[in-house]
Amino acid sequence: FVTEELWQALPHQGEALIVAQWPASGLARCASSVSAWEALQGVVRAVRNARAEYNVEVGKKIGATLVVSDEAERAALTSELAVVCLLAKLEPSAVSVVTEAPAAAAGAGQSVSLVVKEGVQVLLPMAGLFDVAKELARLNKQRGKLQKDLDGISARLNNPKFMEKASAEYVAEAQAQRAEAAEKLALVDAKIAQVTALKQ
Repeated sequence: FVTEELWQALPHQGEALIVAQWPASGLARCASSVSAWEALQGVVRAVRNARAEYNVEVGKKIGATLVVSDEAERAALTSELAVVCLLAKLEPSAVSVVTEAPAAAAGAGQSVSLVVKEGVQVLLPMAGLFDVAKELARLNKQRGKLQKDLDGISARLNNPKFMEKASAEYVAEAQAQRAEAAEKLALVDAKIAQVTALKQ
């Protein structure tokens, strides 16, 4: 009802909003503007996801290097850098937009590489991104839980009585769960090795 009242108060066509046609998009679209917007949106989403994944403190602003190969997208991101910094909680003085990834960032464990889309990548320096001791404790706890789950599924699959009584579908499901748990465990182990390298 509020929407209808607002509609009636504004200049409009037709009797009532409730029976009006849904707006159709007949306007031409600027492909470069859409691409620039998607790049901006993707950079912010990638940084936010990485912040959540690495448990970066909520108010902490971090540095980043945006690697953008397309000149138009690079210009668009550079012009909107203040918006990117605000939305992704980046430190404006520690953010740069470049054509190619710096050689120093290519070293193993030096930075987190986030591929946004083809030609757009974000590099977050690992040093100072999070508290190494807390992150190791969290990862080891997560590893323990995953190992317990994997051991439970493996014990079930290695039990001859279970294999005799279980249906083929249930066995296949348990095997898929075991493969998924092993994959997650390998990812956590890789992350532990990466974080441990920062400690040294």
